[in-house]
Amino acid sequence: MANLLYLAKVKSIDDREMKIELAEDLNIERLQTVYHGYAGARYCELRFLDPRSFSVDQRKYYYALLGDISAFTGHLIEEIDDNVRWKFKALTGRNISLSNASSNTKDDVVLLTNIALDLAFELNVSLSDKIPIPDKNLEYYFYKCLTHRKCCICGKHADIDHFDETVGMGNNRDKVDKTKFTYCALCRSHHTEKHTIGLRAFRNKYHVYGITLNAETIKRLNI
Repeated sequence: MANLLYLAKVKSIDDREMKIELAEDLNIERLQTVYHGYAGARYCELRFLDPRSFSVDQRKYYYALLGDISAFTGHLIEEIDDNVRWKFKALTGRNISLSNASSNTKDDVVLLTNIALDLAFELNVSLSDKIPIPDKNLEYYFYKCLTHRKCCICGKHADIDHFDETVGMGNNRDKVDKTKFTYCALCRSHHTEKHTIGLRAFRNKYHVYGITLNAETIKRLNI
């Protein structure tokens, strides 16, 4: 491979030690080039792949999302699909198929759908709620709503809400660890409703939840 991404099979796990078998030969020359003159330890990222096939609901939502983008832009669904799949290949080095005979996994379609969500938010597309967002894409959707100040329920302009907890009166907001809170983008109307009917009833009604953010994101969003 030209890059440093390899597929491997886990052979055994013993506490914090793991034995793996690469699916292809390691490109030693490439590694020597990368580590030339570097004497430190060699590290790699480890990500376990979800081996399960993607679901029909994932496929339905993906094409419904493309339909929303098509209705907004006037471009054919096929054109938008080609663009999103091209970005998927640019990120992963692999093609993706949503046919019944496809070997692609749930995680593959999660990434593909997140790329389409990026495009929808970039264009400020109004998203239909006829088909529910798959669970594996929900947190990313809530994150995009936060970064674009867009209500995750109705799509209107939103403020960032401390969803599950409040900072509390008398606390210095500059000294509170904001990474301990969860956040949700809610318009003024839905923010008021949350306080009126209570958090539990609000969550049950709209099936939304707050997400945690790291310190860098909190600073960038000026929370």
